[in-house]
Amino acid sequence: MSFDPALPPAGARALVHGLGRFGGGLEAARHLRRRGCEVRVVDRSDAPDLREVAATFGDPGVDWRLGREDADALLDVDLVVTSPAVPDHSPLLQQARRRGLPTTQECELFLAAYPGRVVGVTGTNGKSSTATLLHRALAAAGVDALLGGNIGHSLLADEAAWRTDQVAVLEMSSFQLERLAPQRRVHGAVLTRIGSDHLDRHGTLARYHAAKAKLAQAAADFVVHAADDPIAGAFASPAARRGYFGVEEPGPGGAGLRGGYVTVRPDRAPGRPLVHRDALRLLGRFQLENVAAAALAAAWLGAPAHATGLAFATAAPLPYRLQLLHTVGGVHVFDNSVSTEVESTRQALRALGERGRPVHWLGGGKSKDGDYGAVARAVVEHAASAHAFGAAAAPLRAAVDDAVPITTHERLDDALAAAMARARPGDAVLFSPAFASFDQYPNFRARAREFHELVRQRRAADGARG
Repeated sequence: MSFDPALPPAGARALVHGLGRFGGGLEAARHLRRRGCEVRVVDRSDAPDLREVAATFGDPGVDWRLGREDADALLDVDLVVTSPAVPDHSPLLQQARRRGLPTTQECELFLAAYPGRVVGVTGTNGKSSTATLLHRALAAAGVDALLGGNIGHSLLADEAAWRTDQVAVLEMSSFQLERLAPQRRVHGAVLTRIGSDHLDRHGTLARYHAAKAKLAQAAADFVVHAADDPIAGAFASPAARRGYFGVEEPGPGGAGLRGGYVTVRPDRAPGRPLVHRDALRLLGRFQLENVAAAALAAAWLGAPAHATGLAFATAAPLPYRLQLLHTVGGVHVFDNSVSTEVESTRQALRALGERGRPVHWLGGGKSKDGDYGAVARAVVEHAASAHAFGAAAAPLRAAVDDAVPITTHERLDDALAAAMARARPGDAVLFSPAFASFDQYPNFRARAREFHELVRQRRAADGARG
């Protein structure tokens, strides 16, 4: 049977490899069943939440095989839909490739079937914020738009609402992009700054950058990237238009700041002011760049300046992304728990430091690349004290070398207690881990939820004392 694996015909036998916890595998299975495919789902985990998904799926035609990934799963299979979380060294994936089975992924099922325009958003940091800002601008302009992808929502779930005159904003990770087939196309690509991340998965920085480059290579109409980003600037693309963002006054085909206003110049006409930077609820230079990137893409998709400006002025930070969580005993507690690498933590420290208050950093976890020095330098430059937990705690103490006061702890709750004890009223405590969560947690959200609960308990106790 010869076919595009992202467009399998009715009757094709598909293996969904990796159910996952954020909807990708589940919606892939549903989409394939709607196409008339036979579906088998394999996941090495048989955790209660996954078993519950299987029990409530509502389709007796699906063959569920949770808790094992043996080679028998590949018997009589015509294609494999692999979760981005499944690494290349997975024995089952390697066996599928040795057998010559075509492979695809959830986002490619969407790209192959979707009838509207797709704008992909990727980068090292700011992907979710930029994608959300772009979607908000389009919605405020009356453009029919969807938002999904790596942000945590599969757009396959919205299939009944797909339209040809619609725009889908699709956040894409390096894990998804590294396996993107060369025939896949998007209308536009928005690239936030490209740095270093996930070297534990990609192996080298060059391979990580090559994965990100695939989005620019897939773009037909436009590519947007930071004006001073040499990595993204070198990505080849067949796109008809190339645009730039930053915090300087923009030229034609750019977006940036002019007289304190976020300003967009999609063409050679004078710039169009959208919103003053002081009217934004988003903190830091990096968020100004996210706003500018989204502004240019929105303009090229037809959103008028007044609608875009209103959308940005009313946009709140996304959960886990540099937002004021609570004030406890006069100490402002900020949550940037999405951070699993150094650059997002450096940006958050700088943003709070610019507000003129001492910042006490709380972070730690599992290193992706063994570079504790980079985190230590960011903390020493911007933090009044440091409080580290988990696997990174001891190496960080050695790297900081008492350049700032530092405490180390096994668990997050003890590190938070130390940070709060060090802070004074008016100070900021910043939870920005800078490391992966996998030493103690299944994912960053689980770590973030624990932090939120610990802060809630402290706030409740503080209120009881008051």
